[in-house]
Amino acid sequence: MKSDKESLLKLARPFFPIQDVERIEDVCIHVVDSEGKIVCYSKGCELIENMKREDVIGKNMSDIYDYLENESMESLVLKTGKKVQDVHVKYTSPSGKIADVISSTYPIFSRKDPLKVAAAICIYRDISAYIHMSSTIKKLQSDLNTQQTKNNGTQFTFKDIIGTSPNLLECIHHAQIAAQNTAPILIAGPTGTGKEVFAQSIHNASAQANRPFVAINCSAIPENLLESSLFGTVKGSFTGAVDSVGLLETAEGGTIFLDEINSMNLELQSKLLRVLETGKYRKVGGHKEISANVRLLSALNQDPLKAIEENRLRADLFYRLAVFSIHLPALKDRKQDIISLSRTFLTTEASAMGKQLFTISLSAQEILLSHDWPGNIRELKHAITHAIYIAQYQDTILTPDLLPAYLRKNISDKKIYEKYLSASIDDKNLKNTLSKIEKQMIIDVLQANDHNISKSARDLGISRQNLQYKIRLHGIKDADGEL
Repeated sequence: MKSDKESLLKLARPFFPIQDVERIEDVCIHVVDSEGKIVCYSKGCELIENMKREDVIGKNMSDIYDYLENESMESLVLKTGKKVQDVHVKYTSPSGKIADVISSTYPIFSRKDPLKVAAAICIYRDISAYIHMSSTIKKLQSDLNTQQTKNNGTQFTFKDIIGTSPNLLECIHHAQIAAQNTAPILIAGPTGTGKEVFAQSIHNASAQANRPFVAINCSAIPENLLESSLFGTVKGSFTGAVDSVGLLETAEGGTIFLDEINSMNLELQSKLLRVLETGKYRKVGGHKEISANVRLLSALNQDPLKAIEENRLRADLFYRLAVFSIHLPALKDRKQDIISLSRTFLTTEASAMGKQLFTISLSAQEILLSHDWPGNIRELKHAITHAIYIAQYQDTILTPDLLPAYLRKNISDKKIYEKYLSASIDDKNLKNTLSKIEKQMIIDVLQANDHNISKSARDLGISRQNLQYKIRLHGIKDADGEL
């Protein structure tokens, strides 16, 4: 085999007249014999395919490569004896790396029989960076076009809401019904559940879709400015005041969305109630009544009845705001949507960052599903974005090491807890249960430290003497059967 390889490399040298083609790093050279077995695999090939030459030399191409776009050019050249130049080929290597290359493949004819193809030499270069740059530019152009077509101040519709859990689908159904009229809608749900996504979707499904959507976060604006922001001001109404247009007027004919309305002070809530009851308002410092031709959507991040009980929301305003009431579930209550949401974030964000993450490993899925997500969808998106940033360019699978450390620690602590609990749950005696847990924990730490007493004591947070006492108490022995 060695002599055959040397003769093939000798035949290949006219294509690359250097002493050792296998050491080239800035170009990829791939040689197969007449049977399709790999006999030359340059350093450039290793870098592109994330493989070592010893893992592929001597193996048949058809056994290790999976072609996604176009067939193997080497196989084609071996069959036809004709060169093929500048062809785009996309394939998956044995490491799982997806490669995009431009290749030129040439036949090498036998010296003994000039009509017989003895081998094929493929010279190619990686164009993955150009492909990803192109897709990124296309995505940015698409996003820009989307923003330009949605000139009403929104970017979301119902098709952007990801999930199939029954409680989410029920919310979508109710929101679609509510979109068909102009009654006020109150959206309640924990922070990060997508309340504004729902509000924008309702607006875009309504008859006012071509009119403005104006959102204001009531907790982000100081109390003394919120009223003037909402209603506008008249020049001279207070020091420095000028004639200004309020958000109610800006949203004329469309929708105004008041987020975290439970942060609005009660006095301003009473003025908002009057707008809902009369359909009119006055600018700050003004005397003229203005008709409010606008639909009101509102949201709060706690249960409305609790907000009323805590005197953060007027009961009479609640009844006006919540003609339609939609309660969005926390992510922990719709866990079947976690993986589909994660894949969506991976698809939309990875290419824009020039990364190639396509799938999520089972162990990473286990971590994502085990977490309670107190920050809901916003926290999940942060975790996936973190993974994309940490990933190397050649990574194609989101693995646990790419996720934030606190998520990995959470599942590790949970598994340890479950392990000790399962070992002791059969005994309802508290003293016996605690004794079993303590014994198992000491055994685990001793084994992890190769029965080093001092290091194990430090890890357990107790003194060396105390650990030795507990070892004798529980009758713990090392691998040699000694205490």
